[in-house]
Amino acid sequence: MWKRFIQFITESTFQVFAAVFPPTPGDLPKDPKLILIFSTTGIGDALFDTAAVRSLKVAYPQARIVVCAHRKRSTVFQHDPDVDEVLPYGKSPLYAFQLLRRFRRIRPDLVILLNINPEVVPIAYCINHHALFGGSWRCGNYGFLLSHQVPLPEEGHILRLGAVIASAAGASGDADRMVYQPNGSETASIRERFSEWIDEPFVIFQTGGGRSRAWRDWPVDSYIRNIHWLQKRYPVRIILTGGWDNEEVAGKIESACPGVINLCSKTTLEETAALLTQATMLVSTDTGVLFMAYATGCPALAILHHASPGALIGPKNPTPGHEVVELPKPEKTDQPMGQLHGEMERIRDEDVHAAIERILERRGVKISESV
Repeated sequence: MWKRFIQFITESTFQVFAAVFPPTPGDLPKDPKLILIFSTTGIGDALFDTAAVRSLKVAYPQARIVVCAHRKRSTVFQHDPDVDEVLPYGKSPLYAFQLLRRFRRIRPDLVILLNINPEVVPIAYCINHHALFGGSWRCGNYGFLLSHQVPLPEEGHILRLGAVIASAAGASGDADRMVYQPNGSETASIRERFSEWIDEPFVIFQTGGGRSRAWRDWPVDSYIRNIHWLQKRYPVRIILTGGWDNEEVAGKIESACPGVINLCSKTTLEETAALLTQATMLVSTDTGVLFMAYATGCPALAILHHASPGALIGPKNPTPGHEVVELPKPEKTDQPMGQLHGEMERIRDEDVHAAIERILERRGVKISESV
């Protein structure tokens, strides 16, 4: 009740502001000096947004690009060479005050909203209401504050959402490649920490995503069967990764598959990214780590549900040799999300095996002589 009341007061207040100071489009600079980008949602969304940032940097190479990111996801942009500065964002009013104070005198030439929470829009409006770009589908009830409201594009890959907003702001080139570059010290630290096996071929299995959309994840038995097959067929180590909410799954896999190395909840996001740059390949469902593999160039096998298909979230850059195994869409496609749980067990092992074999062959990993 209190949250709805605050939202009502905020909306009403800014409707008055918009009437007095309308967000009419101003003359946009051909050579902007400062671009402020908001990206305040999840890790996967932040990685998607790096592709849009890249297209803006190509269009405006001399511009200083500042990204306001969720304080717990800011590491993504701290590892993006196209970003000059990262500012933390949180729900506390303190963050809004700090932003407004920061840009009170030096106003950004362009303010761009990519993957955001709607409450960000009023803050961005206050910073520059004549050069505020955002997607109508992201701004909730605050779309009226945008000076440049971008309509939802037709169906296609998820990167198109950031691309169409960046393009409206003058970006050039395709926003189709995510960016994440671990720094040298992170890579060196990983190599020292796992020196016993880091130079051997190893395959990372991401043990699932968050619990809120667990229907996208592979069942434990599927992990176990396919890891057993891989261990018998190829001379590779198996590494398990994941967060705190994947510990139970990772523990079951570790117990059933002797020899696997369980790093679930034992590496930071930065360490996992550095590990991906050293890995032979990744096997993952629809998770942030899958997109991290796309961004770092680690060959990945994406095991996807038909509700989160390859056409939407699959790889855009073919160079690393990614593969996709997708659950076929059933004839009845209007199932509630609650009925999607358990469907991923219908992913065929033989399709997974074939995809893994193709990646390993390209990586120069041969079948064990004992097979």
